[in-house]
Amino acid sequence: MMPRRTRLILAAALTLPLAALAGSWAVTHRQAQQGQEWLIPIQGYDPRDLLRGHYVQYRYDWPLAPHQGEDGRFDPSYADALCVTGIAPHIQAVRPLPRTMNADQSCAIILRGTIGTRREIRGLTSDIFYASQSQAIVLSRKLSDPALQGLVRVRVRPDGMLNPVALEFRRRPPPQP
Repeated sequence: MMPRRTRLILAAALTLPLAALAGSWAVTHRQAQQGQEWLIPIQGYDPRDLLRGHYVQYRYDWPLAPHQGEDGRFDPSYADALCVTGIAPHIQAVRPLPRTMNADQSCAIILRGTIGTRREIRGLTSDIFYASQSQAIVLSRKLSDPALQGLVRVRVRPDGMLNPVALEFRRRPPPQP
C-alpha cells in the first residue's frame, strides 16, 4: 500500500500540468478577446487543401495613403508595421512604418505582421479564415465575385497582431471617372 504522502505527491504531479494548461488557455483566450475591431479590404484566392482543413485564404487589399507610390500600391511583405489612419472599424489609409520609426499622432493604430506561422499566413500580405466546408465554399464564391468587395473583420491586439474574426461582403462602389 502506498503511503499517504506519496499519494499526495503523485496527485499534485498529475494536477500541476493540467492547472498549467488551463492557465495557459485562459491567458490565450483573454488576449484573443482584447483589442479593437477593424474592417480590412481583401482580395480572395482559395487554394484549399481539404486534407488540412477548411479555410478561405485571402490577400489584404490595403488602401494606400495618398503620398505612397505612383500607382497607389506598395508591397506589404517588406513592411515591418503599418500605420493605420481612420476611425475604427473603417480604415481610411495605411502607410508602411519602418522599424526605426515610432508611430506619430496620425496613426490610429499600428499593425504588425505575424512571424513564424503557417506558410498561408504571410505577415501583412495574406491570412486565412477557418470555416466549415460549406461556409468556405460560399465564402470562396463571394470572394471571386467582381461585384462584391470582401472585407475581413479583424481584432487588433494592443501589440498590433491581427486576429481574423469574420468575413463580410459589400457591393463594390462604381469606379471613379
